[in-house]
Amino acid sequence: MKVAVLIGQKKADFFSPMDYYKFSQTGLTKKAVINLSKNTKLPISYLMTLADINIRTLQRKSEEEKLSSETSEKILQVAQIFATGSEVFNSLESFKEWLETPNISLDGAVPAKLISSRYGAQMVLDCLGRIQYGVYS
Repeated sequence: MKVAVLIGQKKADFFSPMDYYKFSQTGLTKKAVINLSKNTKLPISYLMTLADINIRTLQRKSEEEKLSSETSEKILQVAQIFATGSEVFNSLESFKEWLETPNISLDGAVPAKLISSRYGAQMVLDCLGRIQYGVYS
């Protein structure tokens, strides 16, 4: 599953870190967060916790209103993790199960607990990359 699909963008696609940077600077809409929630079957409240913003802040926005670049960046990072994970595990459900399981290569941490931090999210993406290429993780 592609990041663009998860957030409901028909024309956008993400290939490089620069693509993610440019899109985050433009700002995601509230509708993109709603799409991500629907497509990943994650509660919006959980996504807002990961993005470190109050759910009420999102509720006050119209569907087309843009989020800040910082919030957009965090939401895109979550979308990237879910897109990569569902590709590596060939299903969203299998990936979500992995996400809730302590991982030896992450020092025994549960990956889902790490993704709220930029550094933790990068560790999870790195671990997924190793799994994808058959490196013991």
